[in-house]
Amino acid sequence: MRLSGENSPPPAEETPPRRRRSFIGKLFRGTGWLMAAPAAWSGADLVKRGWSFIGDLVALLRARPARDERFKTEGKSTFDMQATAISYGVSVPQLEARLAARRLQTARVAYAALALGTTFLIGWIWHALSSPWTITRVTSALYFLPFCVIFFLVAFHNALLNYQLRARRLASWREYLATPDRFWPN
Repeated sequence: MRLSGENSPPPAEETPPRRRRSFIGKLFRGTGWLMAAPAAWSGADLVKRGWSFIGDLVALLRARPARDERFKTEGKSTFDMQATAISYGVSVPQLEARLAARRLQTARVAYAALALGTTFLIGWIWHALSSPWTITRVTSALYFLPFCVIFFLVAFHNALLNYQLRARRLASWREYLATPDRFWPN
């Protein structure tokens, strides 16, 4: 009888006797994994896990961030400053000071992203025109273009936020582009 604390091997009478392998068993012993299941060696489980991972990433991208319920609007679009100040536990002048600071911050980010996007786009154009036109160079130039576009999208998003803070109402990007007010953030 063994105690649970012992690390000794089991007695010989508990191990089953070894079966001798046949000639064919010895011949295919190394390739048994290949004949076991085609899905195991074809990588189907890796493809399935990868597909599941991509599905999880898509679900994360499509999920909208949780909206701050403390920020109140009148009807559908106009900011309700009094209710918002109460829900944040500050006075209306303090809330207006915070919105003014946020407006300044969005303007700075919009102009910085616009400057970076323009700088990288000019560099991209200069590099594309000065390098030889081989398929590798054209491909690498096209791969860099989305990097430039990201800066312009960040600039536009912050300019839209700045416009919403200036107008004190929610606005879509189409409303922002069609506005007769000042286009550039301030």
